[in-house]
Amino acid sequence: MVTACYQAPVTDVRVHVKGLMENDSAVSVITRDSVYTAYLDKTCGAVLTLDPKQKADYAIFRYHGVSVPIYIEPNKNLEIFLKLENWEMEVKFAGTGAPKNEYLNNKTLREFYPDYKTDEAGIIQSLKTWETKLSELLDSMHFDSAFTAIEKKRIHYLIYAYLPRYPSYQKYQLQKQEYEASDAFYTYISQQIPEEEELIDMPEYQTALQNLVQAFGLKGLREQNEWRYLKKQMEYIDKQVRNQIIKDFLMDKIATRYVEKNGTDHLEEIVHFYHDNVKASEKKLKFDDLCQKWLKLVKGQLSPTFNCLDIEGKEVNLTDLAGKYVYIDIWATWCRPCRAEQPYLEQLIQRYEEKDIAFVSISTDRDKKAWEKLVKTEQLQGIQLHGGKGNSFIESFVVRSIPRFILLDREGKIIEADMSRPTDPRTTELLDSLISL
Repeated sequence: MVTACYQAPVTDVRVHVKGLMENDSAVSVITRDSVYTAYLDKTCGAVLTLDPKQKADYAIFRYHGVSVPIYIEPNKNLEIFLKLENWEMEVKFAGTGAPKNEYLNNKTLREFYPDYKTDEAGIIQSLKTWETKLSELLDSMHFDSAFTAIEKKRIHYLIYAYLPRYPSYQKYQLQKQEYEASDAFYTYISQQIPEEEELIDMPEYQTALQNLVQAFGLKGLREQNEWRYLKKQMEYIDKQVRNQIIKDFLMDKIATRYVEKNGTDHLEEIVHFYHDNVKASEKKLKFDDLCQKWLKLVKGQLSPTFNCLDIEGKEVNLTDLAGKYVYIDIWATWCRPCRAEQPYLEQLIQRYEEKDIAFVSISTDRDKKAWEKLVKTEQLQGIQLHGGKGNSFIESFVVRSIPRFILLDREGKIIEADMSRPTDPRTTELLDSLISL
């Protein structure tokens, strides 16, 4: 009977939000292995119940683009009180899991930022000083030895992730185009960011590794050439990184990021580098799938179609627009950069009102009512469609961030799979050239 009545211990994260953002009620806790999501109720509260097998680990609490570092411990419940006001955030904690979370969100930890305007010796010394300061703060908390040990590692990489950015800051922010960091500097950053496979899931370590590779990609680069920059990073990973887990992580990250942004540009050479270095089969399958998607999006290929409902509930298909150029905006009501483009999109619609160009806006909003309200309230022009989350057209175009713009020709063939924004002068230049043909 005792066995039958036993229940695994439950770890709850209770959330309270003040300053609710319109059109967004989702809150999430993101752990190493899972994403837990709940929706705020009428009291602006929510409860997320974690897997009973969840081990003590770092996680992220997220609401409307706000990310709060947290620490999850089995059998220790946690309450998060988030206050948002004038784009300022205040976070407090309660419950048995509160102490470590209060520490992680300590102002001293959050305020760290290096002085990049100093020389190499100065930046290195300042980072050493900061590491000592933060380690002393941690020691004063008298946490358990296991947490203290891993937190000191996290502190180290939190701080030294900034160091590889120093040459880039000198060159581009301070406009010292002829600046080159010394060989001793590159030796030092390599020593401070060694290969530690056991930390590969730690975000701070991941950032430090990627920044290290980017620093070596920038080394000796005389011009801002995105492809050459990527190639130098891939060459560094190929020749210098020894641990296969770390090599898989780095090559996958930088190659995927480039292909997601630039599509088929130098794709054959990237694929060659990738398959020569990456051994993880799951990563290879995802990367190959990404490449195949982009190969379907080259100029002149027939576009994937969309089939969405407009603001009046009428079904609209891409084939309905045959004979017109189609300028497509992928957006959402909660996306500030998207909203910033809309006045300029309205200007484009007016400019080409008598021309054979259809302007289509496809919303990714999960909340359809929020989309309907904004479209009607602001009387947005053009063809307004609701695509929602997981829309096949949006997925086919490998949309990873919004706003995203797409341009199709009169036959529904792709002109630009990643078209310039309404605020970009190149947009009107290209549209003018099309309608004058």
